Amino acid sequence: MTQPRIDRVVLLHDYSQALGGASHLVQILLDGLRARDLPVTFLAGDDGRNFHRGDVEFIPLHGKALLERSSLGAFTSGFINPPSFLRLRRWITRHDTPGTVYHLHGWSKILTPAIFGALRQVSQRTILHAHDYFNGCPNGAFFDYAREEDCALPPLSRSCLTRQCDKASYAQKLWRSARETARRIALPGGTNVNRMLLIHPGQADAFKLADWPSDKLAAVRNPVTPLTAHRVRAEGNFGVLFIGRISKEKGADLAAAAAARAGIPITFVGDGSEMDLVRKLNPAAVLLGRQDRQGMAQAISTARVAVMPSRWAEPFGLVALEAIGSGAPAIINHRALIASEVAQRGFGLSIDTGDVDRFAQALLDLHGDDDRISRMSHAGHAGYLSLCNTPDDWVARIVDHYRAVLAGPAVQKCHEAAGTTPCSPPSGHGA
Repeated sequence: MTQPRIDRVVLLHDYSQALGGASHLVQILLDGLRARDLPVTFLAGDDGRNFHRGDVEFIPLHGKALLERSSLGAFTSGFINPPSFLRLRRWITRHDTPGTVYHLHGWSKILTPAIFGALRQVSQRTILHAHDYFNGCPNGAFFDYAREEDCALPPLSRSCLTRQCDKASYAQKLWRSARETARRIALPGGTNVNRMLLIHPGQADAFKLADWPSDKLAAVRNPVTPLTAHRVRAEGNFGVLFIGRISKEKGADLAAAAAARAGIPITFVGDGSEMDLVRKLNPAAVLLGRQDRQGMAQAISTARVAVMPSRWAEPFGLVALEAIGSGAPAIINHRALIASEVAQRGFGLSIDTGDVDRFAQALLDLHGDDDRISRMSHAGHAGYLSLCNTPDDWVARIVDHYRAVLAGPAVQKCHEAAGTTPCSPPSGHGA
């Protein structure tokens, strides 16, 4: 059977540069798609001042991150950004073909729910990517930050709306709930796309709470490239490494407190809102700030153990697997979706990092057992790919999904009427 032709891939994301996990993955996908000679259009919410590729049609939408706006500006423009909406809709009207696939990665920081309104007419060729839970849960985490516990309430239900779970305030919870409502209105039912790619199969249960049907959820585990080519001899090292955003949800304060209690040195790579708190909890901590790959490789090469103590249920855990693949065992909060898998394979520990005494004891135990660290280091370095993909395999699996989207019955009807641009979903075809 002849595979459907991919005319073009349209990628959409808040940021045009690698500022975090999702935006880093978008850059890997750009590389992989162009290596396969697939034409790409990239619409980014920011101004694109640091995007310099010449082999991609790049359209900056010149938006500003919500956190960089005034409270009133974020409140109003957080629902609709007319220039972005009109720019995307015009592009679709002028350039869409039955072989064009739309892949939306992240919209919650800049793009706003209005982007779904522009995508409605091509919804059956649209893929969402679940780098977080914002396509279902108002606060993007299925986590109650006030109580520091997982949340199993149906999103936007009465029990959800009356519960203060936001990390900032109840007013922000209501604002985020209104944004999720706007998303569902812009894209009827909230699930009226071809499919959503999960970064871990364990995300499916949470999205089902938001009425996502199982047949629209497909897992493609993230790609991981170890920070070092050769195994870190963790058994000969001393000290703890935290890589990531220095914030409460990432548990930076927990790592600082546990290391101080254990009397073990700790290094932080990253920046964020909790830098002062980390210094207060652990005056001896080394804070390197944001580092490039070379800087992170240098930091991991001297670490005995890496930590990922996020308070919420991290849907993946890129930094932990980068460390594990480099040969540094990881201590991971038990809520993270990879935590039990890491422990079962002997790559590290899954514990309640919110219990600082237990966290500190785990650090002491691993620093006192060279043989155990050596076994974990060798196991992780050799076996990390059992929990993730290589970058090339990841791109290949995503391209397979693009072809499956174009081969689907709803899209085939568009191919049969190729003179109609853009292709709209068949009447009555919903979530």
